[in-house]
Amino acid sequence: MKLYELVGRDKTKGFSPFVWRIKMALAHKGLDYELVPLHFTEIKDALSFADSKTVPVLVDGDHAVSDSWDIACYLEDRYPGKPSLFNDRPAAKLFHYQLAQTLLMPLFRTIVADIFKVIDDQDKEYFRATREPRIKCTIEQAGEDLEESLMIFKGNLWPYSQFFKSDDYIGGDNPVYQDYALYGMFLWARATSSKKIVDDEDPIANWIMRMDQCFGGIGGQVQKIK
Repeated sequence: MKLYELVGRDKTKGFSPFVWRIKMALAHKGLDYELVPLHFTEIKDALSFADSKTVPVLVDGDHAVSDSWDIACYLEDRYPGKPSLFNDRPAAKLFHYQLAQTLLMPLFRTIVADIFKVIDDQDKEYFRATREPRIKCTIEQAGEDLEESLMIFKGNLWPYSQFFKSDDYIGGDNPVYQDYALYGMFLWARATSSKKIVDDEDPIANWIMRMDQCFGGIGGQVQKIK
């Protein structure tokens, strides 16, 4: 089994939030896999066999699956004897899409200048050309004017902060796909940025610490950029 992931200058440190969802899902299922690191500009050609322009892509025997949600569903259906990723699959699917506009986009704008610093030099022109239209300004402008996007991100964390006051995981006693989808964003930020995006007293901070310890601490091994 192979999992294709996105890396920067350091090819040992993958940072895609979507790939992290699948790394955690594979650990949840207890499945072994080989990581295949790719730079941004390598993805199109390397993943043409899967008709995909983005990571993650999972190759399992004769099966090649792209998109983190589709991969999660594939793992659930292909390995039903392993621990289930879902308490409620439709609810997990809704959660999967809810994160995009409410959290992923404001967080991306907050850390985009930091991501630009850690990607490989061969990717910088491509990253600028494709990402600046999304943020509607230059990468440098986003780096200088991040207070609003960070405030939006923190404000949109409020439901999760309230939830984790009384619950350990979105899955209840144990984490499920929604936990991995949310957690992947924080690993993305940790691996690329030194910015503090969650206050220490926020219940989410305690949840992150719990997630860091899951499956031998695979997420906890990600070191924050200094």
